[in-house]
Amino acid sequence: MSGTAGQAAHRPADVPDLLRAMLLSDPTRPRLTWYGPGDERVELSAKVLDNWVAKTANLLVEEVDAGPGSRIGIDLPAHWRAAVWLLATWSTGACVVLPDIREPEDPPPGDRTEGEDPTGLDAWVSDRPDSPAARSAAADGALLLAVALPALATSFGPGLPGGALDAAAEGRGRGDIFLPPVRAVPSDPALVRPGRDTLTHADLMPAAAAAAGRMGLEPGARVLTDAPAYHAVSGLLAAWWSGGSVVLHHDTFQLDADQRARLIEAERVTATFVRGQLL
Repeated sequence: MSGTAGQAAHRPADVPDLLRAMLLSDPTRPRLTWYGPGDERVELSAKVLDNWVAKTANLLVEEVDAGPGSRIGIDLPAHWRAAVWLLATWSTGACVVLPDIREPEDPPPGDRTEGEDPTGLDAWVSDRPDSPAARSAAADGALLLAVALPALATSFGPGLPGGALDAAAEGRGRGDIFLPPVRAVPSDPALVRPGRDTLTHADLMPAAAAAAGRMGLEPGARVLTDAPAYHAVSGLLAAWWSGGSVVLHHDTFQLDADQRARLIEAERVTATFVRGQLL
């Protein structure tokens, strides 16, 4: 039975429904496992993932009044915190706006070269709060939210620009439950990616279902990916829509064939989606 068929009994309509389905299915089951530099590994169960998303969504609402019509720029690499910020933004009903980051074909995903950046944002979320793009967003009126990348960092640390908010420090004290003041309507924009059509909140789940179908994901699939936010639908949402989980690696190009094989065996990976392609 395909992953698409396996979801016939429960088709989440949007991201809040998807998070609820994961939580109700099995709150203790790992849903996101992240591998970072220096052998960092973070594993989030459905309950812990939901907790991080709730805290982050509450931060967005309380600091920038995020909701339907809000535009949140996210400039983060393949990281468990990036997944949380995406889910939190969609949970508020706001729109994720991605910068025009042109990655060379061969260097690793961490080499981010900036192109033209979006305007009219309510917030700019980045691990690089002093980058030209961040300064441009702040000058345009966006609140800078600085995200620390060390696996379990509790603050951004030195280098936080004036006027920027330390997302790690601020987020820890926010509520563990998120109830959106206003739910997005289906036609509200949800994802703006350079060179692609804008997806609405009504588009996200069908797009995830279509990606799961193309990838042949079975119910409970475990997907290895290095997907940055640009490929969040295929790299993240498709796995969760299929009832599965994600193994997110910060840079699969650092792995040789033996290392990748060992990772696939250790994490019981059933599908691999790297550099925007199914392998």
